[in-house]
Amino acid sequence: MVRMAKMLGWLKKYSMLIFVVLLAGFLRFYQLGANPPSLDWDEASLGYNAWSLLQTGHDEFGNFWPLTIRSFGDYKPPLYTYLLVPTLKLFGRTEFAIRLPSALAGTFTVLITYFLVKEFFNHSNHFNHSAIPLLSSFLLAISPWHLQFSRIAFEANLGLFFFIAGMWQLVRWLNGISTLSILYASLFFSLSLMSYHSLRLVVPLMIIFILFIYRGDLLNKIKTQKPVFGISTILAILTIVTILYTIFIQKVGQARFSETSIFTITKLLDIPKNRIDRFNGNFLDRFANYRYLIYAKQYLSGYLDHYNLRFWLLDGDRIDRHRTPDVGLLYFWEFPFLMIGLWYVMRRSLGLMGPFDFAQGKKSAQILIFWFFLAPTASAATGGTPSAVRSLVFLPTFQILTAIGIVQVIKNIEKKQLILKRLFGLLLTAYCLLFTFELSHYFHQYYTHSSLEYANAWQYGYKQMVERVMIEKDRYNKIIVTTSYDQPYIYVLWYGNYDPSSWMNNGEFNKGFDKFRFLKIDWQEMKNSPRSLIIGEAKEMGGAPISWVIAYPDGTPAFLAAETP
Repeated sequence: MVRMAKMLGWLKKYSMLIFVVLLAGFLRFYQLGANPPSLDWDEASLGYNAWSLLQTGHDEFGNFWPLTIRSFGDYKPPLYTYLLVPTLKLFGRTEFAIRLPSALAGTFTVLITYFLVKEFFNHSNHFNHSAIPLLSSFLLAISPWHLQFSRIAFEANLGLFFFIAGMWQLVRWLNGISTLSILYASLFFSLSLMSYHSLRLVVPLMIIFILFIYRGDLLNKIKTQKPVFGISTILAILTIVTILYTIFIQKVGQARFSETSIFTITKLLDIPKNRIDRFNGNFLDRFANYRYLIYAKQYLSGYLDHYNLRFWLLDGDRIDRHRTPDVGLLYFWEFPFLMIGLWYVMRRSLGLMGPFDFAQGKKSAQILIFWFFLAPTASAATGGTPSAVRSLVFLPTFQILTAIGIVQVIKNIEKKQLILKRLFGLLLTAYCLLFTFELSHYFHQYYTHSSLEYANAWQYGYKQMVERVMIEKDRYNKIIVTTSYDQPYIYVLWYGNYDPSSWMNNGEFNKGFDKFRFLKIDWQEMKNSPRSLIIGEAKEMGGAPISWVIAYPDGTPAFLAAETP
């Protein structure tokens, strides 16, 4: 009976949190295998490499349980692929299985956010309840930004979970809650570094800042907790050594950086160079147009792009796979509260006010503000800013600040006269209507229109095309597939059920293997190829006698196939 009473008390205490986590799970798992409507090439690559590891212990290129996963000329941190190995074993070669680790990570991120924020306000005089932690978790559960990437097999989402878990444990240790928390923090941070490239800049800077503002207590903690701190340090050093080895010996990430960094933006230096040549290169011109000053300006521009209101509220990411039609990353109704929360926390971090109290005074406020302004530092070094995925580590700072703003407004209204309370009632009604409309609009756009409008961005049609081709494959000498949709070879490997133990990628599979060849289609040149199946997009197949068509969900042709005699 005592045990039952304790359990009922626990359920009552955390009933709202359980509801929020269940809501987060439902939104992330509902139609997970069908929406997004297809695996993109990165998801297909993760799946095939995990399947290859499961079957052979080697990736698609024959590397034995590698520290990095080679993919399309780039190298990815290995953690997501390794997590897929047991997932594929349990659930088979399905879209659901590939996205399952991300959906789980997204759901548990909502839960961990509650405990992280609760730790920020632990022992607070004003907020010793769970209003702000619970609100923060709820806002993250329904966040368009977080939901978008929780339903895709994205390493960034997995890395975000481990980063937030590491933050929670580090703050617990610094607040003196648990000695072992420093060991858990070290483990979670290490896993985050093995999940996503951008975190390899953000995580060390975040840790250094937190340890700096707690420097007064740090030495005493280290002296009194030498064994556990020593183990944590060893784990951190091993992780750093592993990452340095992959970067400088295996050249991991360098290929991707060379493709996406600001140093490779075409024509970035053309105008400054022409200006120097035109005006004879005097000292002021050379100084003002010095290449590294240009790069610094470009970096600052990319950094500030991530604080653009169009990015937050209107457009979201520029890549269709990373956004929902006509929906921003944040809701409009959140924005006023976000600004209020940001204002209060910034002032508290500077020691200018204290109407609400963090667990460690202004230290927790400083952590939150630093996190908010640190998040886009890695993304800003790349072209194509702003990027919702590379700056995903912004989350859940937006939701925490918004929750603080909401609670602060409510507390201030409670102190005012009755007439203001009545006005607040009207305002609350209007906000509830706006909340309902925006939430309904977003869910409708995501679960209905995303699959229809952005099917092309998801390389929809590859599964249907490859499965049909494999049935008829023996009829042809050669099967030529267009490269206009990018990386067709990985879809043929995955949906064609090629055995990894028999088909090892020699680095040329993107050009062709078995009967498949991957080329830009020119029907007039290829129509005389004997007993061939030519598969291309509509503009490539002009004049071809079309045998069959694979269409997008809206009926638009994705792949057209024609046979040669």
